[in-house]
Amino acid sequence: MSKTSTIPQELYQFTDERALVIVAAKQEGRIMRAGNGELTMIEEFRIDTPHFSDNEALPQERGEQSNELQEKIHHEYFDHFKTKLHELAPYFKPTHAYLFAPKHVADELEKIMHPIFGAIPVKTIVGIFTKESPFELLGRIN
Repeated sequence: MSKTSTIPQELYQFTDERALVIVAAKQEGRIMRAGNGELTMIEEFRIDTPHFSDNEALPQERGEQSNELQEKIHHEYFDHFKTKLHELAPYFKPTHAYLFAPKHVADELEKIMHPIFGAIPVKTIVGIFTKESPFELLGRIN
């Protein structure tokens, strides 16, 4: 579901750019498109953590399950980004990318993006920004 907003004049306008803007953290993500004074939300998502009862494993097995669960969530999270970016590629050819994410997440996203969009300039703003509004995020771009 896409929602387009006009970017306030005091913020970066992405003039003559087709920018991919990604906000990512551990299990949450947002994918947006920006250009010529407009920002479009393409998708917001969250990978939920499955919950199990305490009786489903012996205590020593719970630690192993926790690690396996975190690995599963990690793969599902990045697979979701990969799938969505592949879906976008035929319709959207970004000239720039802006990543709002912890460094290790941004590094992994760049590895996913490169084969899909080629060598485009990427600016990474390091941190956890999933609770910030899109315009608060744009205020961080100088």
